[in-house]
Amino acid sequence: MKRTIFAILGLVVIIVASLWMFFFTPDKLTPENPAGKKIYYTVVAGQGVQDTNGRYGYELTAYNEKGKEKKLEFSAGKQLREGAYIQLYHTLLRGVTHWEEISFEDLPADVRQQLQ
Repeated sequence: MKRTIFAILGLVVIIVASLWMFFFTPDKLTPENPAGKKIYYTVVAGQGVQDTNGRYGYELTAYNEKGKEKKLEFSAGKQLREGAYIQLYHTLLRGVTHWEEISFEDLPADVRQQLQ
């Protein structure tokens, strides 16, 4: 009986460790690496709200490469330029992990139609 319990427990530990290594590889945990993240695009509309830590919070409507809409919240260490096109890296558990300003020409065609 004890052998069976230890065998099952060992198998569970191996499965959990394997899943952990698959889902949380160092590449996927690096904020600016797009691996394992959904990429959204938006345009900065309005000023960010400064919090007590000095970061600026934004809540903007963003679009994936197919033009599907999603509301995203994120913060930046500086005030973002009004009208700037932003590429956001988003994960299910951590939210937006990285943003960068891009040009209008770098936007996917479906996103350009939404943001014009």
